[in-house]
Parts: sequence; C-alpha cells; structure tokens
Amino acid sequence: MISRVWNGSARRPAWTERPAGEGHSMRPIIRDLIVFAVAVPFGLFVTGGILRVLHSPVRGLPYHDDFVNGDASGWLAYDGNWTVQSGAMVNESNERGAKLVTGSPYWSDYAMDADVALSNTGEAGIIARVTDAEPGVDSYSGIYVGLRVRDESLVVGVADHAWHELASEPLPRPIVPNVWYHIHLEVRGCDLKSLAWRDGAKDIVRLDDKLAPCPRRGKIGLRSYDSGGQWKNILVTALKEQPGS
Repeated sequence: MISRVWNGSARRPAWTERPAGEGHSMRPIIRDLIVFAVAVPFGLFVTGGILRVLHSPVRGLPYHDDFVNGDASGWLAYDGNWTVQSGAMVNESNERGAKLVTGSPYWSDYAMDADVALSNTGEAGIIARVTDAEPGVDSYSGIYVGLRVRDESLVVGVADHAWHELASEPLPRPIVPNVWYHIHLEVRGCDLKSLAWRDGAKDIVRLDDKLAPCPRRGKIGLRSYDSGGQWKNILVTALKEQPGS
C-alpha cells in the first residue's frame, strides 16, 4: 500500500516532484558550449585586429626626430660612438660600417629625409628597410644611400651581410667637411629614388634604380663608413599608393 504525503502548499504529491537539479544538469554545459562557440571566434577576431595594427606598414608614420630634447632612447647602435649634441646625432668613431637603427620592422613603402654632414674621409648616409642588423661591416639587410668623399659622389647600394653597389653619381662640387647636405630616399616596391644636395645650393643629384629582388620592409637607420658624421632632422613619411598599382 502506498501512503501519500502532502507537502503543505504543494498541490501534487511529493513523490511526483523531481529531485533538485534533475533535468537541469545539461543546461550549464550547453550554456558553456554556446559561450565558448561565441568567445573563440570573437577572440580570434580581436587578436587578428591587434596584429594587423601592430604589423601595419604605416604604424608610427610619419616619424620625425630632430634630437632637440637629447633623447635617443628609441635608437639602437651597432658599433660607433653615438651622442646627441646641439640637436644633431653625432658619430665620433671612424669605424667601418657603424649603424644606428630605429623604427618599425613592418614599414614598407616610405620616404626618408635627413641632413648629413661628413668628416674629411669615408662616407655617411641613411639606410632603409633594415633587418637582421648586427655589429660589423655591412652586417645588415637593407638599402643604403649616402655621400662618399673618395669620388665626391652620391652612392646607392644594397647590403645583405655583403655590399652590392648599384650606382653612383658625382656631385657638381667637392664634398665639404662639416657642411650640411640633404639626402632624400624613396622606396616603393623595388623602385628607388635618391636625391642629394648641399644645404642652400640649387644643384640636385638624382639616382633612380630598380632592384630585383629587394628587401621589402624594415626599419630606418644612420650609417657611416670609415668616417664620423652628423645627422639631424630625420623624417619618415608613408608613400601614397600610386593609381593603378
């Protein structure tokens, strides 16, 4: 014989009520699966967005350093004796192939400008799309544009832990030590445009080159070879995409 036990305000026999949690144990699991299914693609989307920003070829551009505040903490030296003096970065060493590097490894198509002054010998200039930099002569991958005292020329070359000169063009007048020259370099794909002129002069030397293959992206830097030098007014700007490219 079954005896019935009534539960006060309840309108049905107590034995018909389900034990606590019975029939509901699957609901938290389903909820967690739904949350996981939503969270994973959202997390991947956010992570991908962050990486796209960090790896952007224009992140941090335009970049300008006039060394007026004396802070060079964003630059990394590979050989040389680099100091900031009176609004200019100075390398007081005559080492072969001293480099000072900064910027983003993801910069791609950009223009770089700098004012450069040489000592009596050697050469000094700028480097672009720099990767794999380390101490030593030509110990980096990248593009170099600079002024060379030996033949009074603007010189363009590529380094890949070895030196490959592309072209040179004599300046209209001898290079004067400790006088400012302006160097302009544009790198777009594998096309290079290089210009140089003495401060205050109207004579401009230009070299146009095409590389095959070429370094595609990288940082910027200052470089001297068998000479000290001075650099100021460093400017890097992104190049606009050409129509039809």
